[in-house]
Amino acid sequence: MTGRTRRLIGMALFISIVGCGSIPRIVFLHDPLTPQEHVKLGLSYESQHDWKAAEKEYLAALDLDPKFQPALAILGNVYAEQEQYEAAEKVYRRLLDLNPNHAMANNNLAWIYIVQGIRLSEASERIERALSADSEHRAFYLDTQALLELKLGHLEEARTASLQAESARGSDNPNFVDQHRATRSKIESAFASVRFNRMGDP
Repeated sequence: MTGRTRRLIGMALFISIVGCGSIPRIVFLHDPLTPQEHVKLGLSYESQHDWKAAEKEYLAALDLDPKFQPALAILGNVYAEQEQYEAAEKVYRRLLDLNPNHAMANNNLAWIYIVQGIRLSEASERIERALSADSEHRAFYLDTQALLELKLGHLEEARTASLQAESARGSDNPNFVDQHRATRSKIESAFASVRFNRMGDP
């Protein structure tokens, strides 16, 4: 039995018994889509915010190729988008086991730690790794750095990182614009809160 045959049996083996004592009829069902096609279909579901359908497609891609990095990366994002942070972490770490310098996985793992307020030292290290590995999307990683500084209460450092993000490569990406606007709003709100509290001091 070849490796391909074994894989097909593992994917979809249906045994149908018709009548008493009849011979089992074995039907092999082969997934006609490639991992890349499953990811493409999943992205179309994501654009409609149909997270369950998107997740199903990414898992199907990984059934065909457990080491398919694009599927792992985007599946982690789907979990993070739904605030399923434990599931997201497991997927990102699975990807990082395959590729320790995967910039997006390092950045997004840092992001979910920052949101939860945990493992902030590791988050800082992962942002640095992302910055070192990928110069094309520096704006995104610097924006995550700004969030980290904000979480640590370093307002000036947060503002500096935010300004650096605005001028970094990748800052013209529409996805970055929305993300960065939210970050800047949080930073400015923190500054406003500090100013208000100072005005109330005797």
